Amino acid sequence: MPATAFLRAAARVVEFDGDDEEGLDDEVWARLEALPDPRSAQGRIYSLASLVAVALCGLTAVGHDRLTGIGQWAKRAGPLERARLGLPWDPMRGEYRVPDEKTVRTVLDRLDARALSRALLGRRRRRARPDGAPSRSVRDYRARRRALAAKALARGRIRAVALDGKTCRGARRTDGTRVHLLGVVEHGGNLLDHLEIDVKHNETSHFRELLRPLQLRSVAVTFDALHTVRSNLDWLVKTKHAHYVAVAKKNQPLLYRKLKALPWKKVPTGATTRESGHARTETRAVKAVHVERLGIDFPHIQQAIKLTRWRQNNRTGKISRETVYVITSLTSAEAAPADLARLVREHWSVEVEHHVRDVSFGEDASTSRTGNGPTNLATLRSSIKAAIKDAGYLHVPEGRRDHTTVTETLYLHGLIN
Repeated sequence: MPATAFLRAAARVVEFDGDDEEGLDDEVWARLEALPDPRSAQGRIYSLASLVAVALCGLTAVGHDRLTGIGQWAKRAGPLERARLGLPWDPMRGEYRVPDEKTVRTVLDRLDARALSRALLGRRRRRARPDGAPSRSVRDYRARRRALAAKALARGRIRAVALDGKTCRGARRTDGTRVHLLGVVEHGGNLLDHLEIDVKHNETSHFRELLRPLQLRSVAVTFDALHTVRSNLDWLVKTKHAHYVAVAKKNQPLLYRKLKALPWKKVPTGATTRESGHARTETRAVKAVHVERLGIDFPHIQQAIKLTRWRQNNRTGKISRETVYVITSLTSAEAAPADLARLVREHWSVEVEHHVRDVSFGEDASTSRTGNGPTNLATLRSSIKAAIKDAGYLHVPEGRRDHTTVTETLYLHGLIN
């Protein structure tokens, strides 16, 4: 029986129950049904869309960070919940069948990683309950929400994405190498896409492959010194019509020496910020200068930036200083020093994405290493994190604790109306 028939049959069972008025969300299920099925047509029991939904909802519940946890979670689902997941009815047993861990693992290992990321990642539609609140359990955190709202307002001036790689420390291939993922994250937002590469130092060769499918016109792309490569920056501006904000270090020795030798003492400080947290106080001073007549030859460069950080340990009083040089294709009319300071600072959005997956989902401890399994699991974790944030939660663990049942998780991910 095709996947669509399974889902429609499940919907009829749900509608047959007199206490439930929620139906399947055809738009979201359609994306899962459109995934290319890597399995043989012979002997299929579960639809691919249902298996992905089981994996997504199972990983959402707190404490279910492994594939074995997904299997345990699915077995505890009741008949109505199994129907909502689109699981098939077994007339011989008189109950809905439930996939075991091996079935889910095999599908995730074989499933096309890029197709799954396109189905689950990217910009999302916010979902609200009839009373207007995304969840009745979301805590206020009023001061933090005001600060986040102010940052979101500042981001409206220049949309930006951050690109960086992450090594999954627990996922080792048979040849001993670790799984390494290169991802792009919207500043202050969610993971847009990622792909697996062989080793970290080959990130630059996958720069275009990752960014090519994205709409980046007038978007600022931030990245570290590893990706400050002439050909990639030229392609980014000419072909994608985007802007870059790139760190310059000694891997580009001539550029670094010229930036360092600029007459920075004559340049006034354009913006200063001061933040406290994690037992330290950090002060950042930004100077920016146009380089049109300063002899710096780099594709489409408009401004050079000198960022000086002072960090004071609040416990010991020790102060450290760091200077970073940055180049950008943004003109001063397009980005003032305060905008540049924010863009450089919020490059850490991609690091936050990786940190949440490690701390909240135990990604670094995961030993899944076969096929596309590690990449697909990372996609599921990022999708869960995005859904929780879009529901209004500031903290992922809090959101996971509020979504432990099938109905709650299906609603969270937009799989039921």
